[in-house]
Amino acid sequence: MNQKNNLTQSKSNLENENQTNEIQVDFLLDEQKVQEIQSNFQQNQQNRMTKSFHFSQIKTEAQYQEDVDKLQSLKNEISTLSRRNFQLEKEIKSLDQKIALLIKQKIPPKDVEEIQIEEQEAKPTFIKDTKWNENYGRFFHTLFYKPQFIASVLRQLNPIECEKVLQLVMFTIYGNHYDEKEEKLILMLFEYALNSEFSSCSHLNVLLRANTPITKLLFTYTRRGPGQLYLKNLLSSPLQEIANDDDLDLEINPVRIYENFINEKESELGEVSNLKKKITYEESLSIPEVKNSLNKRLKSIKDIFDKVFSIITSNIDLIPYGIRLICKKIATLTQEYFPQANQYDRSALIGGFFVLRFLNPAIVTPTAYHLVDGKLKPKARRNLTLLAKLLQVLSNMVDIFGKKEDYMKVLEDFMQEKKKVLVSFFEKVIQVDDLIVDQEIDNFINLSEKVVSLRITLNEIYFMHRLFDDKIDNIPSTVNKSDLEILKESLVKLGEPPKDVEKPKNFVVQLKLLNEFSESLNQNTNFTVLYNNLKQMISGLYQNMINGKTDQEIDQMNIVTELQNFRNQMKKNKNSKANHKIKRILFNMKTLVKEGIISKDNNFRQFREDVEHHLRQRDKYHEKVLGDFKTLKTVRENVMVHREYLKKQISVYQEYLDNVRSLAYNNKKKKSDSKTKIKKKAVRLSHTELTKKGVISESEVPQERQRFVFFEFSTTDLPGIFQISLFYKNKPQPLYSTHIYMESLLESQHNSQPLYEIEHVILNVNLLIHFLNKSLV
Repeated sequence: MNQKNNLTQSKSNLENENQTNEIQVDFLLDEQKVQEIQSNFQQNQQNRMTKSFHFSQIKTEAQYQEDVDKLQSLKNEISTLSRRNFQLEKEIKSLDQKIALLIKQKIPPKDVEEIQIEEQEAKPTFIKDTKWNENYGRFFHTLFYKPQFIASVLRQLNPIECEKVLQLVMFTIYGNHYDEKEEKLILMLFEYALNSEFSSCSHLNVLLRANTPITKLLFTYTRRGPGQLYLKNLLSSPLQEIANDDDLDLEINPVRIYENFINEKESELGEVSNLKKKITYEESLSIPEVKNSLNKRLKSIKDIFDKVFSIITSNIDLIPYGIRLICKKIATLTQEYFPQANQYDRSALIGGFFVLRFLNPAIVTPTAYHLVDGKLKPKARRNLTLLAKLLQVLSNMVDIFGKKEDYMKVLEDFMQEKKKVLVSFFEKVIQVDDLIVDQEIDNFINLSEKVVSLRITLNEIYFMHRLFDDKIDNIPSTVNKSDLEILKESLVKLGEPPKDVEKPKNFVVQLKLLNEFSESLNQNTNFTVLYNNLKQMISGLYQNMINGKTDQEIDQMNIVTELQNFRNQMKKNKNSKANHKIKRILFNMKTLVKEGIISKDNNFRQFREDVEHHLRQRDKYHEKVLGDFKTLKTVRENVMVHREYLKKQISVYQEYLDNVRSLAYNNKKKKSDSKTKIKKKAVRLSHTELTKKGVISESEVPQERQRFVFFEFSTTDLPGIFQISLFYKNKPQPLYSTHIYMESLLESQHNSQPLYEIEHVILNVNLLIHFLNKSLV
């Protein structure tokens, strides 16, 4: 009985447990269904709100425009700084050449003018003559948007014209180095110019080698911001390392190794070496010291070349787009005009630009590119020159070194290994898209941009006027005839080219570029422009219209009604500017509907989709704007650092010139003023004594008079500059005085020039350096 009751109870418990489990399962199933329903509901809500949510995340028109204006302001600042830096570099180069002549006493100090640094560019002057503004605005509009005209006159320029055109093209007409439109136009100019260069050349080997206007233009292009930034990021560290290593000597010419060995010994001991001064290449290799030194240097130069070459060839993505596109154009034209050319021929031509015009100038003169700090010592300069020479020989794709580089033949096997690497590198460099890659972004940029204007001086304007007035009849027939007629019409309206104005009147003007036939555009073109402007005007309002609406609500939305509601709200708020804008939008929509450009179908569905597409493109371009702004801030810092370097260089030069002028002036002062002079060291030796010491190597002084001739060496107020005066017998006044510059002596020594000529005698450079260091320094 108890057993039966237990069984009954167990069965009851089991049934209750099963029922509980079923309830729990049902509950779990219900919970899953709830979650699924909630998930589906949220997903549906998200799907319904996707468009509204997406467009609410896009920055407003005002935010976008603020960032665009900030970027444009930054671009203009960089452009202005780059133009001023380029001008300073030119003036410094000229000053450097004059100082070199001054050191060699070829010109007097008064002929070297100081450089005036303008800290701020002059504000543009407004020309009141409307006709003048319109005519020159149309003339430069044609030159700006039709780069084939500048390209077509390049081959006709004389050297002076060429320099002016290069500066105008790179730093005024297309002076904004980071503007997409200007970059594409200048690259179009290169395409036209390179086509002209290839079509007029019958020999592959001479292309892009001589200093022609096109090669100068290519070189100047590499000095623009993107090219400079690439060189700094890539080469600054390895070049600085070479410049800082005072013990590094990569001289591998055994004859020069031998000569330098003698120079060092003579300068150190003050005695003429009894070793042969001139020996042959073969003789130098037979000297154990020379051979040992050569072997060590060969290993060093290979190691350093490997390091630099690897840095260059492994960073293709860092090469600016424009540089790569020019390389590609060179490769394409080579195949077109010289179909028999092989891969090595093509690489040699690319190397003529990429290595000869781009990399090597920076390697040989890194201070000019602000890649290294401080002044290069002669040995460091020679090291970098040898490095550049190896790169150049490699890029020439020849199997042998030239006669001048016979001593480099020991590197032929080493260079042969690198040749295939360089060819492969160039093949990768030219794997780049052609000019117009993203047409939609290009169209958006064109739509967003305001009227282009140039900051240009009056004399620059008049120079270009005279240039094209003179060359217009020589422009080749390959140029588009209708474009040529527009240019000719512009020149007719301008009339006789003016002469240059005087410097005080050479004002900077802000010249707006005007389309020659903007007033006579056909109706379709006018309506297209109106439609594009309408999308731009309405985009910000459209974001507000659809805010919080579902996609279905947006599809059912009457855009005209929404605009009228916005307008009424603006009237209530007394916002006349917004009210006027909406009024214009409604009027333009009505006009375009009437002309059949906009359809009312499905509540202006096609127009709404076009506006949404415009917003997406604006958002895409906005991201690019923000990225460019971040990059260009770094660029501006680099440009300003380079400017400070140039100013410092000018300061050093001008301090030097001031001292030289002061020295020249002090030499003319009367003896009564001599009490105020700083006491100087001086030593006097006879002609005979200096001959015995080996300081005088050759002399025009007759043998019988040499014992009556004395030379006085003395220091000056300037370190490194010494005065030499020649006296005869006991006469108080010297027959002749001159200055000797230690820098010039060291340069002569480094260049294996053993003799230094002054009036009446020729001096031994090594022993003169030893004598001056021992007696006066």
